[in-house]
Formats: sequence, structure tokens, C-alpha cells
Amino acid sequence: MSVQEEDSVVPRFPPIARNRHWLGLFMGVLAIGVGIAAFAWPSATVQVIGFLFGLNLVVTGSIRAGLLLFVPGFPLLYRLLGVTFGVLTAIVGILCLRNITASLMVLLLFIAIGWLLDGLVEIFLALGRPAESRIGSRIAMGLFTILGAIAVLVWPKLGLGTFIFIGATVLVFVGIGHVVSAVGGLRADHRSTRSIAKPQTTPAR
Repeated sequence: MSVQEEDSVVPRFPPIARNRHWLGLFMGVLAIGVGIAAFAWPSATVQVIGFLFGLNLVVTGSIRAGLLLFVPGFPLLYRLLGVTFGVLTAIVGILCLRNITASLMVLLLFIAIGWLLDGLVEIFLALGRPAESRIGSRIAMGLFTILGAIAVLVWPKLGLGTFIFIGATVLVFVGIGHVVSAVGGLRADHRSTRSIAKPQTTPAR
């Protein structure tokens, strides 16, 4: 088979599918950066927190929806639910960015709903591709995000300072998980590429 023929049978995935591990790395770095910024900014206002956490929800929700929409191999049910929840996560993030009322209670409600949706999408991403490694860690990240959302929802009189501590902890933990998972995926892709590019030698008879 010629090189042209070999290239013709290689599936042409969209850029978001080919670069999914880089996108995961970007999400992880962003989450860690937002968490550290929240930790280091104890006097942050409701508007500042809304911007930081809303930006994280917009980016992660959009990327997750894109991954489930374009990356092949996901069952239809996971794909539909994941794309829907990812889009809703991004919409909730936009509402956090706007935060017209400047109400802490409304902002925390939005962020908690966004985390709940994001955690579910993370679980869908893990369960939808069981052949990939680190499924347990990805499910743990999703569950941790959901638990953070539940903690905010069941604590109606949560103060801004306490929320910053909880929220920053959730983002840093989840961000580190994304970075570790993305780096592992990039290494696996690199090893796979090297094994394919390595010339095959046939033993002499």
C-alpha cells in the first residue's frame, strides 16, 4: 500500500478532536489559575468572583460540548446529554459574567448549577469512552465538582469568603486532575505516533 493510500484510510477528525488533550490541559490550567486568583484575592467583590468563576464555566462548558459533539466514539445518549449539559454550563457561566443584580445568593446559585452540570458532563465524558485510561480519576473529578455544588446549594447563607475558599479548592483540585489527565493523554498519543511511524522490518528468510 502506498503512502497516499495509507493517508486516505486515516480518519480525518476535526481539530477539536485531534487537540482534545491540549484543550483538557487548557481547561486545567485555567481552573487552577482562577482558583489561585480567588485564594489570593480575599477582598474580591461579588462582581469579580462572578467574572472569574463565570469565565471558567463558559470555557469548560463550551469545550466539553464541543468534545462530545465532534469526538467520535461516544454513545448517542451520552453525546446528547453531554452536549446539552455543556451548553447549559456555558449559558450559566454567561449569566455569572453578567450578574446584573450583583446578588451574592443569585451568583452562588448560578455557580452551583454550573458546577452540577459540569460534573455530570465530566462523568459522561469518562463513561462514554471506557477504552481510555484514567476513567476512575475523571469520574472522581466529576463527583468532587458535584459535591462542591451540593455544598453550596444546601448552605443558603454561605458568605462570600467561605464560598471563595470552597470554590477555589474545587477549581484547583479539578484543574490539577485535568492537567494530569491531559499530560497522560498527550504522552499516550506521542507513543502511539512513534510506534506508527517506526518502520516495520521483516526478518530475513
